[in-house]
Amino acid sequence: MDNKDLIKKLKNKDEDALYAFIDEYGALLKGVVSKTLWKYPYLWDEAMNDSLISIWENINSFDSTRSSFKNWCAAVCKYRSIDLLRKEIKFETVEIDENNISREINLNANLELEEVFSVLNEDDQKLFKDIFLNSLSYKEAAKNQGITVDNAYKRVSRARKFLRGFRGGTYEK
Repeated sequence: MDNKDLIKKLKNKDEDALYAFIDEYGALLKGVVSKTLWKYPYLWDEAMNDSLISIWENINSFDSTRSSFKNWCAAVCKYRSIDLLRKEIKFETVEIDENNISREINLNANLELEEVFSVLNEDDQKLFKDIFLNSLSYKEAAKNQGITVDNAYKRVSRARKFLRGFRGGTYEK
């Protein structure tokens, strides 16, 4: 079944078309969900279900002149996953009460940093944290690691290159 037939049948609310859609695009949606909710695998099923329902209910808003069907489905899935991520982060926000002062800890930045650092090896993680989070010079960070300053520059350069590829989805470790 080609995309035009599939879209037409989905618009007519044909349940067999939904099964064909899942066979055809399920792996794509699962990839989007797992990349967005990598830290929360227990939310993957909910995100997949929300995405399928959104696509089923909003198929009439698909416009082939604006994007391909595959990209539209991936975008719907991405935004549903982000919505779930926002809800989860909201529940994870910690409220600390000290001397009647409440403060919220924003976990968004921490999640992003954890995601970035999680793909690096342990030594590179420590080097990055020393240089970019703890504001140590390359010389100080190299001394902490027991490596030369030149080696520190090379490792940071390689790690940056790797991270750029990782964020773009074309990484090789």
